[in-house]
Amino acid sequence: MNQLNPALQRLLKYPVVFIRSTAQVDQISTHLYSSFGDLSHITMLEVVMNDFTKIGIIKNRFDESEDPAVIRAEESVIEIFKEFLEGLFRIEDSGTIDVLFLFDRSKGFNLKGPVFSGEIKGVFASRSPNRPTPVGLSTVKLVKRENNQLIVKGLDALNGSPVIDIKPSDKITAIDDLEVIRYNNLRANPRSEINELVKESALEKLLVMAAQIHGHYCPGLALGVIAGTGGIQKMGVDSDGLEDLLAIVETNNCFSDGIQFVTGCSFGNNALIFKDTGKIACMLVNRKGQGFRMVLKPDARDQMHVVYPGFADTFNKVVAKGERDSSTIDTFKSEGRTKAFTVLRLDFEKLFTVEPVRNIKVPDYAPSHESFTCTACGESTMETRGRVKDDGKYCLECAGEKVNRLTGSGINIE
Repeated sequence: MNQLNPALQRLLKYPVVFIRSTAQVDQISTHLYSSFGDLSHITMLEVVMNDFTKIGIIKNRFDESEDPAVIRAEESVIEIFKEFLEGLFRIEDSGTIDVLFLFDRSKGFNLKGPVFSGEIKGVFASRSPNRPTPVGLSTVKLVKRENNQLIVKGLDALNGSPVIDIKPSDKITAIDDLEVIRYNNLRANPRSEINELVKESALEKLLVMAAQIHGHYCPGLALGVIAGTGGIQKMGVDSDGLEDLLAIVETNNCFSDGIQFVTGCSFGNNALIFKDTGKIACMLVNRKGQGFRMVLKPDARDQMHVVYPGFADTFNKVVAKGERDSSTIDTFKSEGRTKAFTVLRLDFEKLFTVEPVRNIKVPDYAPSHESFTCTACGESTMETRGRVKDDGKYCLECAGEKVNRLTGSGINIE
């Protein structure tokens, strides 16, 4: 009786229950009658058995539960049983297909609970495999067909999952809804898209997005994207910009923009700390002061030169010599773009020395300060940047004090 308690509870609580086999129906019926005798007093109880026809099986390397983003990033094989082979006729006409499969390893369900992002959602507002009716649906890219095997990408099912149906995607609906779905996802979690790309090691896409804040492509930005992605993966966390993950950068060049974008640690959310050593290095740490420090290896520039010898001369013209004519700038952007995407092919741990760190002293969560109105200029100023004099309270500039500035040369005093 004990081993069937969860099943009995589900039967008594829900009017319609998904039963996987006739044997399970017989077993549950026997225990119900032996436990309760006459069941006429149990109203609204209807046991529905759905005997789906299995048309194939999914094959990949994921035998146990894993982050869906990681599973979707790799190719899976859908092996269709021979008796259904004719049903694949002209499936190659479809670039994307919908795959219905069974969550055959799901164990019960909760109507509300945490999803992979950490948010709490109802089961029907999530893609949890633990559902009242354990059926999964994925829209995937059909990479190619090899006889009775479909090689697909984007499928978030485990190895051995039974397939119960395949059909072409509704392309019109998909196109119409794509931007709405993306917008809603980003509105719920602005880092959701970036977090998935980091888990997938989708460095090219991350570089394209990072360049939108950096303004151009260059190898320094690419190095920041590589280090940020590798560091986040080693930390095993997602950043939400609330200072639980801190990035300590040791340079304020292009590398830092790649770090800021990928990690979500920025000056504005107080999760980015600038340590002015002049090294292409970054430390990612949690609130316990534990994490990893990544510093560019001395031979990294040689590695980058081997894969793409260009850009160095143009870089010197624009940055070192200050040549800014339109032709030179166009060449700088073109060569910088080519080298940036080429650098992404290099291995993270061959470019960077990566070492674990412990007991790093981290600052407290950033406090909130009151503001005051400067007696002289009338501008609102943070309380900690005020100076009191006999005739009032002044901002640093009106008080005649020097102000720290962060420029391309580092931190200096005006």
